[in-house]
Amino acid sequence: MALALPARLLFGVSLSVSGILIRIMNYPSLVWHLKRTELFADLELAELEQVAAATPYRSYRPGEVIYRMDDPADALYFVRSGLVKISKLFPNGKEAILGVIGQHDTFGELLLQPEERRPTQAEALERTTLIVLPRAELQKLLDTKPALAMKLIRLMAARLFEAQSWTATVSAYSAPERVASLLYRLAREFGRPHAQGVELALKLNQEDIARMVGATRETVSHSLSKLKQEGAISRARTPMVVRLDELKRYLEEE
Repeated sequence: MALALPARLLFGVSLSVSGILIRIMNYPSLVWHLKRTELFADLELAELEQVAAATPYRSYRPGEVIYRMDDPADALYFVRSGLVKISKLFPNGKEAILGVIGQHDTFGELLLQPEERRPTQAEALERTTLIVLPRAELQKLLDTKPALAMKLIRLMAARLFEAQSWTATVSAYSAPERVASLLYRLAREFGRPHAQGVELALKLNQEDIARMVGATRETVSHSLSKLKQEGAISRARTPMVVRLDELKRYLEEE
């Protein structure tokens, strides 16, 4: 059971509840991180402090589930550090990975209806710290800040557009093209410079990639080998190193 305490009550305190480490961040640090999120970037200092007063943060171990499908949509999350996998589980046991959320990004925003349930599952890919804004506190902000409500709607619309675009990619592209498109997106968002190209700062194995592109692990293995032969991948093992220019060229030529 998760415990949420107002940030104004405790500073620099660590609690352990059912194995989950929960801390309360001090105001300056919390305000700094909130200011760097897309949703709260335009808020004034006093408004950010108001948010901070009701916002704890929680730490998760790699592989730990943040919320499951059909859980109450009772909070909005901001990534302070780490990576979060968003996925959908099916009755046959299969998993489709819908995206990866990184630092200063937001997730869990589909919570505007009072009885809304989570349509997806969120899981920490590595040691992750999240800032948690309860639904009630978010609603107070939206009631007094129409511009914030519009920004949240735009954020949700952008997520929907991304999901629809990726669905079209999965439907229209061959497996190697889907893998190349995925690697290109991940490299642009989570890549760091490397002597041989761009290194993906993600611990994704072939099974993870398969769940993201709608293919089998064997098909992904074959696709990675093909992309390496094309010069689009410098190193296929984790952490993977890719060449953005070659990935782009491959996608444009196919």
